[in-house]
Amino acid sequence: MIMREGIRENKENNKIIMNNVFANEAKYNFAYFAGWADGDGSFHPKSNPITYELKIRNEEPVYQLSDLYRSSVRLAPTEKRKWLNESDRRKITQLYGHRFIHFCKNVAPFLIEKQSIALKALKLKGITDFKCSYMEHNKDQFIQYLAGFLEAEGHFMYKKKISLYGFQVYNYNEDVIKFIIHNLKKYLNIDVGFKIKKVTKMTQGPNGKVSEVGGKSYVRGQNQTYGINVSGKKSKPILEAILPYMRIDYKIEAANNIIKHDYKN
Repeated sequence: MIMREGIRENKENNKIIMNNVFANEAKYNFAYFAGWADGDGSFHPKSNPITYELKIRNEEPVYQLSDLYRSSVRLAPTEKRKWLNESDRRKITQLYGHRFIHFCKNVAPFLIEKQSIALKALKLKGITDFKCSYMEHNKDQFIQYLAGFLEAEGHFMYKKKISLYGFQVYNYNEDVIKFIIHNLKKYLNIDVGFKIKKVTKMTQGPNGKVSEVGGKSYVRGQNQTYGINVSGKKSKPILEAILPYMRIDYKIEAANNIIKHDYKN
């Protein structure tokens, strides 16, 4: 189902699309997009055409990409997991052709987990001379990346009844988490601990069913995940730094509540 009709890429429309991109790209934040890409985005260097896809429940980042690249936004097919609400269906936008090349070049310098995949995709597009740094974000770029990554992967907690305030993020890529820890110390002078969590069998839906058919639980390909937990007053300067770049309303609300909370009581 198409939620927003974009411009179909062809020889006639390419100039219109890219003129819009070049006229408006300064309004957007590619370090933020890179955080989302490392979290919930997918590069498909083996597909035809080679594409980048953002498929998430929260529509704000999807619509940002659609606004810049004049790409269509679609509603994902109905989930096989029938216990999910209709509102949980994800929104999708895909970039390919000239859109893909522009996006890939602009986010690649800020990617951590998926930089090698993005560079491989560019090479398959015939772009073999593109070079970029790795893990060399300045302070602003790091904060922007962190905003996107935490919106994609992070969990913001503000629960007064059980005095639970702060955020946590876990990911299967160890390098991303260690990069965040290192730069929180480097740029914000905040020490956070590195956590390792064992991954058990995953169960979803009623009676532990993965889908309504079969009902078998499954095991992830990796047996552990890596993360950080930042609670209370320690989380405030981090959230204050990323808040101007955040786009998802309910996460913005939680971040504001954590920042404004009176920790003296």
